[in-house]
Amino acid sequence: MKDLSKVEKINKVIEEYLNANSSLTIVPVKELMPAFIKAGIFVKDIKKGLPIRLILRELDASNQLDLIPRVHAERHGEHTYWYFVPASATVPETPYKQEKKKLENDAIAIRLNSDETYVISLCDEVLSLKANRQKRFDFLLGDLHKNGKTQTMLPVDAYYEELQLVIEYKEIQNYRPLAVVDKDEDEEENENTKTLSREEQRRIYDERRAKVLPENEISMIVISYSDFEYDDKNKIKRNKESDLKIVQKALKDFR
Repeated sequence: MKDLSKVEKINKVIEEYLNANSSLTIVPVKELMPAFIKAGIFVKDIKKGLPIRLILRELDASNQLDLIPRVHAERHGEHTYWYFVPASATVPETPYKQEKKKLENDAIAIRLNSDETYVISLCDEVLSLKANRQKRFDFLLGDLHKNGKTQTMLPVDAYYEELQLVIEYKEIQNYRPLAVVDKDEDEEENENTKTLSREEQRRIYDERRAKVLPENEISMIVISYSDFEYDDKNKIKRNKESDLKIVQKALKDFR
């Protein structure tokens, strides 16, 4: 690309947009067209983002796409879909749907946008390593299944093999008061028998991780939503600069 003056302006607009919308983990390039126009980079939008796509195609053809660090190209045969991904988010491993979906009905989007994903991404950045997310160990098992024979391997939020370190992120549900739930009378020979609530089962498995992992020479660090500034829904407000400092302090013995 001969004229790189627009690239600097484009990068500035992208960073400003992503910083102002820190909850986003991926953004179709067309969404930034109003910001690009306001910054004077383009005069008007054409075909929902064509001006920025033309620049990205030109950079791609000349192997200069790295000049825009936040860009992510999703290639499908002859077609390429363009997105911007913030530094705090992981590049999606599964195709991002072009059509707009309701977040509550999109499990992948919910996962990518979760506080857990955000915090583990910060841990990756602090440690300069990439976590093995939802790692399972054959020595870390849940309770026996109803058949009395099999057990499920319990996942951990993040595992860093190089450091023999597990990081668990705890949301508000990990701290809710325990409750006991009655089973239906026709399911029990003794109507006074109780079953564990979801909260109590979660608590038991959290304690099991804390006990079993060190027994297998793996350290475990717990990072809680309450370590950060959070809103009235107990969601992290996501100020990356201050959040990084919190994570750095939590991981000071492993940096």
